[in-house]
Amino acid sequence: MSRKTARHVLYGVFASWFGLTVVGQKLYRDSSKTSVWDKLYLFIPDWRFFAPNPGIHDHHLLMRDKLADGTVTGWQEYSKVEERTLLHSVWHPHRRAEKAVFDTSAELLRFIGQHGHLSGNADPTVQLSVPYLTLLSHLTSRKHHPEAVQTQFLIAVSGGYEVEDEPTMVFLSEFHSVGTPPAAQRAEATGDVQRTP
Repeated sequence: MSRKTARHVLYGVFASWFGLTVVGQKLYRDSSKTSVWDKLYLFIPDWRFFAPNPGIHDHHLLMRDKLADGTVTGWQEYSKVEERTLLHSVWHPHRRAEKAVFDTSAELLRFIGQHGHLSGNADPTVQLSVPYLTLLSHLTSRKHHPEAVQTQFLIAVSGGYEVEDEPTMVFLSEFHSVGTPPAAQRAEATGDVQRTP
């Protein structure tokens, strides 16, 4: 095979590959059905990263503590997105944590949507789900009020840079215990209190 023929064959392969890539970008594929395209996507790029449902909301994860006397602290946001700077295009070590909180919140909301859970109603299925436990673990390991005995988290959505859109609460968790109680409380709870005569 001459070099000229080999070049034409190579051009033909790349042209065919490009053509299949263009044809294969079906924006509204039915994800519940498999087709011949699914096997071809091992070799053909699929450029529909955000389509057909791009993200249009920001998720906000907030937390508050219940103190030993029964009072409740104000809400604190733990998923605040940093203002982007030019440096963030090269170095942004906190982006991974931001993305993890965003994805876990979105997964919890998807789980709740599938199970028809309404905020405020205790549902053990939701409380035992992986995204719920992930967020709870993340928040209980954060710094709390010194007198906190329980914590609660809230997920809200907003329009991001659309400042006229008010944030909306979409999920409110139950209260959960935080930290390890002092030794005296643990002993009293288990009945192992040593009483002095």
